[in-house]
Amino acid sequence: MTIQSLGYVGIGTPDPTAWAEYARTVIGLAVETSGPAEPVRHRLRMDQHPFRMWLTEAETGGVTVIGWEVRDPAAIDELTVRLKEAGVDVGVGTDEECRDREVTRMVHFTGPLGIRTELFCGRRLAPSQFVSPLGVDFVTGEQGLGHVVLKTPHVQEAVDFYCDVLGFRLSDTADYPWGTFYFLGCNPRHHSIAFIRSYRNEGTHHILCEVTTPEEVGRALDRTREHDVKLMATLGKHANDGMFSFYMTSPAGFGIEIGAGGVQIDESTWVSRTYTADIWGHHPVE
Repeated sequence: MTIQSLGYVGIGTPDPTAWAEYARTVIGLAVETSGPAEPVRHRLRMDQHPFRMWLTEAETGGVTVIGWEVRDPAAIDELTVRLKEAGVDVGVGTDEECRDREVTRMVHFTGPLGIRTELFCGRRLAPSQFVSPLGVDFVTGEQGLGHVVLKTPHVQEAVDFYCDVLGFRLSDTADYPWGTFYFLGCNPRHHSIAFIRSYRNEGTHHILCEVTTPEEVGRALDRTREHDVKLMATLGKHANDGMFSFYMTSPAGFGIEIGAGGVQIDESTWVSRTYTADIWGHHPVE
């Protein structure tokens, strides 16, 4: 495996200012705001990286860019060869694009769902310590940002691309009444990306922000009441990754999962299985 972790995501939203305020007051991310003439209005920080998410204005909400961190330039070269052998057009990040992402080197291509997908190395870490405005500690490090879950009618093609070309493992699958999920990992985090078979629409289902304790999950749940944030699913515990979490609707319409206690996978002993229910909770909220 040459991809190490989910490095960053770009988020499109009809109201970047509202999303930034939500990120600050509900999730607990630190927000850096640019000038009104800049296309990226807000960058969101959750650890020592200069940012893990950024916000741009868009007609509909969802992930617009996915950035995967790789070990070094040799890993970028190896993946570039694999992508080209699979018939994928690969572009080289310009000096300006690399400065914007604060990386040494980057390549990009169009991934599943038409999302711009970037591979980068040499991320420049922030000179100052991350301080959450709400005192929240996030689980990142070698596990990366968290995970992204996307819905598409072309789920098998997406899964095959990530496994066969990019080298992800299939951690497991889940057959729920509301859809079939495929969970893909690249490091000890159970999954860094997942795809849901959906015939109704295509786009972003949710992004996970993992926190360090169940108490932090509870405090975030309290903040949804304080700020009138609608829940997508109630508090519960997943059977596959063990995450104690809930789901809320972000101002862009897709979900944010706040969770704690996710399992870490040992590649030498892990067995992929199919799940049909959670341990408890996670009931959809109409």
